[in-house]
Amino acid sequence: MAGFTYRIDRFIGLDQSRDESLVSPSYSPDAMNMDTSDGGLMVTKGFSKYLPKAIPSAGAGEVNRILFYKNASGSIPVAVTDGGIFTYNGANETWNLAYEYEEARVSACVTAIMTRIGMTDTLLIADGRGRILKFDGSSFTAFGSAEGCSDIAVNFLAMFRSRLFSAGDAEHPDRLYYSKLPGGDRSIEDWGPDADSTAVEGGHIEIGAAGGDPITALAAMSNQLLIFKKNSIWRLIGDRPGNYTVELISRDSYPVYGLAAAVYRDVIYYVTKEGLCSFNGADASPLPDARMIKGVMASADTSGTRLAVVGDRLYFTVKVGLFTRLIEYDTALRRYMQYSGFFARDIVNDDGALIIADSTRYLEKWGVGDDFDGRAITAYWTTPYTDLGDKAAIKTLRALYLRGKSYANGRVVVETDVGFTNESTSILLPESVSEVAEVKLKNEGRVFRLKLANDLGGRFALTGGAELEMSVRKRAE
Repeated sequence: MAGFTYRIDRFIGLDQSRDESLVSPSYSPDAMNMDTSDGGLMVTKGFSKYLPKAIPSAGAGEVNRILFYKNASGSIPVAVTDGGIFTYNGANETWNLAYEYEEARVSACVTAIMTRIGMTDTLLIADGRGRILKFDGSSFTAFGSAEGCSDIAVNFLAMFRSRLFSAGDAEHPDRLYYSKLPGGDRSIEDWGPDADSTAVEGGHIEIGAAGGDPITALAAMSNQLLIFKKNSIWRLIGDRPGNYTVELISRDSYPVYGLAAAVYRDVIYYVTKEGLCSFNGADASPLPDARMIKGVMASADTSGTRLAVVGDRLYFTVKVGLFTRLIEYDTALRRYMQYSGFFARDIVNDDGALIIADSTRYLEKWGVGDDFDGRAITAYWTTPYTDLGDKAAIKTLRALYLRGKSYANGRVVVETDVGFTNESTSILLPESVSEVAEVKLKNEGRVFRLKLANDLGGRFALTGGAELEMSVRKRAE
């Protein structure tokens, strides 16, 4: 009988890209609500109220989008619901109905951009059901005019080379509109021709000729505009109508929905059924590590996916069953983690913080607090199922050694799975990370895995990895 130590040097993130027997112990095939950003393993921070008042529900319907109007004076939170648009008054801490729809926009996809019209900072909001709305910080008014060919119900907006580009016209699903180049008496609210110069005029372009392939999203880099369609991806390059060139990037692609694309360091990231993808200016494809969350994406619904960039991390939502999963991708560490236990209606970056529109109709700030605004966090980390490359050998688990700290009596639940026998033990970690906690174990089998979980929403943090001591023997011994 030989002794053996199974070592986890550090904790990194999810890896569902291959058979578990091939996965490094530093990765997990199934982990939830854990934070591994420093190489240790700790229960994630939760979220707490960003604003003290909930978005009103009476006659408003579901919350579709959270936006922030910004100018030199500050920021105004804006909530777009099925029934209308609310703005937040920080002075008296109230949400006020600022615009009421004539007809409810049930589960509408709402896109928006901050821009300038003349000398006014303006928030543009488009939902494909009616004309674009513009908000100047005090009131909402209709954008454009019939004379300017811009009173059209579009759904997707982007600013590219100082012009407003839009798409999502239900009557012309392949059409990409572009505004005049602003300057003089010209404005992005005018999409028509210009008698003085074709170089500054507005107009439109039909993108692709295939039927059943409508435009579903727009995203702008510094030197090109990416146009997502249901089954293809195109780009527009050029700086004026006379030299606009439209090129096909991908012919057979998965759909990208309106709020599932974002720009980070002049690279467009977007989410499809394949996972997190990118367009670097030449090629549109899944990230090399997109399969790390293959298991999550296999059952995920991306039709309502939201993508937000916060610092060097990308956050996106998918729906799995009846619940939301929040997926985090750390662009520096190249690792994925996932979070659940809440339903996110929308996510958005505000001044470097991830803001979540929770199903409770509160805006929540991610990474603050030890729970999900009063709801306990259930967190766990599972190691890969392994036979250590020796299927005939019987592994007898002896002890697990951990360093770390418990918070407010947060216990670590250690579960061992050796095929037909499971064992569960919970411990409090020592008060100092200079001590080592020893968890006695007794199960044996030919394959095994561990599960480290919290108990009743408690918090703990492990440092220095983990070591599992065992003895290994052949069946005849």
